[in-house]
Parts: sequence; C-alpha cells; structure tokens
Amino acid sequence: MSNFFVTAEQIIAPIIVLIAVGAVLHRVFRLDMNTLSKLILYFFVPAIAFVKISEATLSPALLGQVAAFLLIQLVLLLIVTEGIARLFSLPKGLSASFSNSVVLTNNGNIGIPVNDLAFRHDPLAMSIQIVVVVYEILLSFTYGLVKASAATKGLRDSIHAFFRMPVLYAILLGLLCNLGQITIPDAIWLPAKHAANGMLALALVSIGAQIASVTLKKQTWLVLLSGFLRLIISPLLAFGVITLLGLEGISAQALFIASAIPTSRNSASLALEYGNEPEFAAQAVLVSTLLSTITLTLCLSLAPQLFP
Repeated sequence: MSNFFVTAEQIIAPIIVLIAVGAVLHRVFRLDMNTLSKLILYFFVPAIAFVKISEATLSPALLGQVAAFLLIQLVLLLIVTEGIARLFSLPKGLSASFSNSVVLTNNGNIGIPVNDLAFRHDPLAMSIQIVVVVYEILLSFTYGLVKASAATKGLRDSIHAFFRMPVLYAILLGLLCNLGQITIPDAIWLPAKHAANGMLALALVSIGAQIASVTLKKQTWLVLLSGFLRLIISPLLAFGVITLLGLEGISAQALFIASAIPTSRNSASLALEYGNEPEFAAQAVLVSTLLSTITLTLCLSLAPQLFP
C-alpha cells in the first residue's frame, strides 16, 4: 500500500493540481469552453503531433508489437461498446459519444506527464508513449471525428471535416521530417516546441474548467458504465493482449499504464464541435478523470509487479 500512496503523491498529485487550477479559474472567470476547444483542436494538438512524430525513435520490431497491441485492443473495445449500444438501443448520437468516451483516451494530456513521472524520463518508455499519442491523435481524428460528425452531419460531411483538420497535415509533415531526416529551421521548430510544451498544461487546465462546468444530471448510469469500461475493463483487456504478444519489462508496463488513462478531452471537444450529445461527453470526461485518480494510481503500482 505504501507504493500506492507514493505513486499518488509523486505522479497523480501534480496532475490533479493543474486540473484543480482550471476548475478554480473557470469558477472565477467563466472561461469560454468553445474557445478553449478550438485552441486545442486547431493549434495545440497539431503542434504536439508534429513535434512528437518528428522526435519519435523506436526499433521496427518494437514498433510492430506496439501497433499490434493498439489495434487488437481497439477491436476489443469496439466490440464491447457497439454491443452495449445495440443491447440498450442507444440513439445514434448517444451511441457515437459513448463509443468515443471509451475508445479515445487522454494519453497526450495526461499520459505523457504520467509516463514522464512514472519512468523518470526513460527514453524507451517515452518513445512508446509517443507512439501511443500519435495513434490516439490519428484515432481521434479518423474514427472519433467520423463517428461524432456522422451522427449529426452524415458520412460525406464528416469526411470533409476530417480533411479540414490541421492535425492530419501536422502528422504527415512530422512523418516526412522524421523519415527524411529533414532539419527543421529554428524559426519553425522553436515555436512548435513551445506550443507542444504549453499544450500539456493548457489541456489539464481546460479539463479542470470542463469539470467545473459539468454536473451529473442525465444518463448517469451510462456515464458510470463508460468510466468502468475505460478505467477497469480496458486495463484488463490490455493485460491479456500484452501477455498474448509476449511483451515484458518497460514496454509492457508503459502500454499497460497507457491503457488505464481516462477518457480523452477530444471526445468532449468533438461532441461539442458537432452538437453530438456534448452533455454526456463532458460528464464522461468528468467521471473518468475523477475516478482515474484511484484506478490509474493502482495500475501504476501494479505495472512493475505484473511485468518485471
């Protein structure tokens, strides 16, 4: 148990402080959530995507294992969420937001600082985390975007919306610079780095602001179910997939912890952007983030024991 409390103090507490700052600021100044959402979606997310992809270094073999893990886990989570949506005959919009709340994680905003603190700047652990973040960005603005927008605008408009998102071009540019070993001029690289570094604090503060503006008042049972799937079922599935793939050590620990990260703020941003059950989406982020202070701390404590 002592390891649990040390983990809570050294890793979770610094993140909670920034979230709390956002909640206080919103209570005092009533921050414009729509503006915050657009800043993150159209500026800070593309910046961090470009920087992290440009910097990423992993062996092809390990990259293949990480990709296999992420894809298998995605398929399993989609089977679970789609099955629940059909079982309870959820409306199209609510089904889309429910699926996004389980499948999309906050591995950029919360996962990176958690990884950094948990593994004490270990380059292998951070490289794996960067791959997870890139995957999450791609997933958010492919599956997540199409799912959210198709529920209200239709598939054709959602595809157009995808190609209007700057994060797509930031990812492609980052890949080009990484694979081509292109030296990026300081006039571009330094502002991108500053924006990427600033995103983590801004995203955590914006999560706090969003939490402060949300109350549980509808679909409470579905919100709690979403949190259960994201925080409990996802790590359990991850344990099985990691064991199946034969991963161990730091790589296994990093992926197991990444699977326990709470619901992505992007799921709420997309729901707000397309008028797709934004109340439910915001509540899912709220509950998932609050409960993760316990579940994520537990997973951080268990990871070294499960995958020595």
